[in-house]
Amino acid sequence: MRQLLAIAALSGLAACAAHDPQASTNGVTRAVYDDNPAGVTPYFDDALRPQVSRASIGMISDKMHALGSYNGLTLLGSDGATHEYSYRASFSKGTMTVVVRIDGDGRLAAYRVFPSS
Repeated sequence: MRQLLAIAALSGLAACAAHDPQASTNGVTRAVYDDNPAGVTPYFDDALRPQVSRASIGMISDKMHALGSYNGLTLLGSDGATHEYSYRASFSKGTMTVVVRIDGDGRLAAYRVFPSS
């Protein structure tokens, strides 16, 4: 029963965040940092969801952990025409850039992470 409640709560959080790009991006980034593929996929649209693999999440998680503890996101910029948002993901020992694209339903249609220069 507790597991069902946890899944329902996670789905509810993802639904609430679907209309807030920064909340969605933060939720995915935290799930990636935690090496939790099941926590990543509720935020993604149907086209992006199948592209998630445990290996890809683990690889990005390792790179994030090398930068220390995750401290959150700061908006760097957005493009209303393409529905793209760029964020600085801050860690205790550095940063990464996260770029997302939002689909018409408010779900993430793209999620990319780049080392900060």
